[in-house]
Amino acid sequence: MVVKTSIDRVVFVSVIHTDTDSLEEARRVVLETEPDVVAVELDHARYAQLTNPDVSEEDFIPDSGDMISQLLNQIALLEDGLGSLSGTSAGEEMLAAIEAGKKTGAKIALIDRPIHATAQALLKIPLDEIYKMTNLIPDATEDIQNGGAVDIMAILKEDGAIDKLMDEFREEFPNIAKVLIEDRDEYIADAILTLLGDVDGKVVVVLGAGHIDGVKKALQRALKAKSAS
Repeated sequence: MVVKTSIDRVVFVSVIHTDTDSLEEARRVVLETEPDVVAVELDHARYAQLTNPDVSEEDFIPDSGDMISQLLNQIALLEDGLGSLSGTSAGEEMLAAIEAGKKTGAKIALIDRPIHATAQALLKIPLDEIYKMTNLIPDATEDIQNGGAVDIMAILKEDGAIDKLMDEFREEFPNIAKVLIEDRDEYIADAILTLLGDVDGKVVVVLGAGHIDGVKKALQRALKAKSAS
């Protein structure tokens, strides 16, 4: 008996935010696969900000406490710095996948955890860890603005680079990593599981490269639990 919620029906597309090659890859895979659903790493607030020029990053980043808002804004500025040099903004690869999905008649699913829920979870993290990361990001942004974006993109595309970066991030910022990576992996996996139960065809899932491994593992656990119940 073929289980309707088989992971074999999921086509994962690993992207690097602000990378033009990733944008084209996301578009290509959707057009070639012609899936029932295109699921992207966006929540409704982020999608509104990307598609409405009147919505600024300050509008969708919640005012959840000075340090948390500052951290989220610093991450957004870091991505803006990469985007200004690479020629594509963070989120454009998701919009490209959505556009391609609409052309093929696919349903569109926004499967990321709502930013407000993520911000509330960050409030529970010890402030020293929040301060430590917030203070590091401006230096990274300055390095990018001084011309390091091309080198960074090249490094990130090397085999094993993303996995190594994620391991270092978890070691340096374990609590932040849990909220920004692991908890969102679980949320996204649950969303994919729901989609697999709703449609019979393929589901293309476009995710940042740092989420791919965690989401796959979380989805496999969820499918195993579902088949055992």
